[in-house]
Amino acid sequence: MKVIYIFIFSSFLLFQFLSAEAQHSWTDLQGRTLQASFIKSDGVTLTIKWNGKIVPIPLATLSPQSQALAKQLSAESSSANPFDSIAPTPSPDTIHPWTDNQGRTLQASFVKANAISVTVKWQGKIVDLPRANLSPASQALATKLSSSVVVSPSPPNPSKTEPEQSTESPKPEIISENPSNGILSLEKEYSWKSTSGTSLMGKFISLEGETLSLSMFNGRSEQTIPIVRLSNDSKKLANDLQALLVKKLKAQKEFANKRKSMKVPSLTEADLTKYHTWVSSEGNKIEALYMAASDNGVTLLMKNNPNRPYELSWDRLDPESQALGEGIRRLKEKLMPKNPAIIPSSGGNLARYGNGKWKGYNTVLESAVYDVAIHGNGHVVHIWLKNPGGEGESALGERAKRVPLSVNFRPTYYLNPGERNRQWKHRKIVSFSNPPEVSTEREETTLRGTLDNGATFEYVIQINHRGLSFWGEVDEDKDQEHHTVFSIALYSPNFIPDVANKTMAEIEPLVGDGCLYIDPIESKRAKIPMLDKWNDILTKFTGKSWNPIKSAELMGLPFGSHKIKITPTSTSGMAFHWGKGYSGVFPFQGIHLVHRTQDSYDAARSKTPEDYKKRLEIPKSKRLNVNIIRGRG
Repeated sequence: MKVIYIFIFSSFLLFQFLSAEAQHSWTDLQGRTLQASFIKSDGVTLTIKWNGKIVPIPLATLSPQSQALAKQLSAESSSANPFDSIAPTPSPDTIHPWTDNQGRTLQASFVKANAISVTVKWQGKIVDLPRANLSPASQALATKLSSSVVVSPSPPNPSKTEPEQSTESPKPEIISENPSNGILSLEKEYSWKSTSGTSLMGKFISLEGETLSLSMFNGRSEQTIPIVRLSNDSKKLANDLQALLVKKLKAQKEFANKRKSMKVPSLTEADLTKYHTWVSSEGNKIEALYMAASDNGVTLLMKNNPNRPYELSWDRLDPESQALGEGIRRLKEKLMPKNPAIIPSSGGNLARYGNGKWKGYNTVLESAVYDVAIHGNGHVVHIWLKNPGGEGESALGERAKRVPLSVNFRPTYYLNPGERNRQWKHRKIVSFSNPPEVSTEREETTLRGTLDNGATFEYVIQINHRGLSFWGEVDEDKDQEHHTVFSIALYSPNFIPDVANKTMAEIEPLVGDGCLYIDPIESKRAKIPMLDKWNDILTKFTGKSWNPIKSAELMGLPFGSHKIKITPTSTSGMAFHWGKGYSGVFPFQGIHLVHRTQDSYDAARSKTPEDYKKRLEIPKSKRLNVNIIRGRG
């Protein structure tokens, strides 16, 4: 806990905000534990951020539980690139951790390997390590890197790195956080320093005016920083990366125009559900299914990982693969139904499909893992999970025969605020301003309009193959009889509507291992089985140590092979709660996960909600994210 406290305290002094950094416990085979955030794992080495430093640890030295956690977190990272799984020829200067059978580790670059020894370069010297003395993980790493350049060996005796304390894992040599080659990249994390010299790691998003936006912890958190608080070097870095971003956006626009006249291969309808060979600009190949294309790039579903789509920028593909992606995009557009029945927008309803599969919906996304649609009422989004495709098929499985999950924008007010049994009502949408047309391709939808008390709203919904995000705000006059509070909620549905007519013997096979996992801010992760009664659950998990939470996961039989992870981008000033809501006796009858500001939470329990100023907005920087993974990692 000391390590966590020091990190949080120093971050507060630097930027005056708390990040939503996910700290995890990592335990080695000797039972020693440290607290650190996850960076990445390649199946051989775990890379963590500990005390502000990037530290690689051989996976083989960790407990089975920590190895499983590394695998899970690695699977959850949506920023990976499928071509990155193809191992390039390693650089002679790449540093790797090498661990012996006693757990001792040295940091060295790979030179060559044979059946007897592994040759590395350590502190400028060539060293032969007996292969039999290395851990299984290090031997596997040597095999993986066997294509490196051969250099003649001449061994000294490498030293070992001791742990700082007996309660922590062995501490390897720290890798430099900033690139030394001077080549800027929008995909890298950089160390950002304050005027006081304190630093944090983050990936550049944008520099707008005097505000820098960063993505942290593989996109699980975003932070905004006033540029005046940065050192001169970090200011320069921010400006240089913004210039690079402008250049990239310009190039994307130019390429979008080029694609319109691009010569594409001859394709048929069968190519829409077929795995194709895609070649990167470096010449690497993957087998993948086309999902979608935009100005940013092509979204693909890899054959060897049919549970998570990846977006590749156009410049990562060779010319033939670019033409293939554009060709399939045109074909898909050509085969779209002509003149579908559309009901125009009127009053509190959006334009929506009037017939067919998507009757009643305005905006639709059909993905490999799930389908998503924005309802014509403008405040509900439905999510249907999809089964995997059969053996040898395209992995575009059919929609599972389960009730959909839903995300609901909730502007509410209370007739008797502050009372124990307070009654609440949902503000209705009476009209939309410039409502969007129906679409099956739009990734970001902004809805603006007026509520029944004259207040205006703006809801923003991002739906794509990589995940879903939600944010928004309400603006109302101060002179109100009943003041509004605003929240966004995800509802797990009632999976057994006729439960009253069923025995537990009939219910148990339908619910099975269904559960909710919660990660409280003040407690360790807890598992809540859906077959437990709410009364027992709420008696056991009561008080502020279990609510609010920083993330939640739904998984088990009611969700098929899927894991649904619900996470706010930031918990600073926010309140993300779980509970039964108005469901029945068991969690399988409904789970409510509600995201709002702390002011909104407090206002809903106060006799004077108007006293809480930040009750009407969930900003983009603190949005609610929903990631759905088929396969639980």
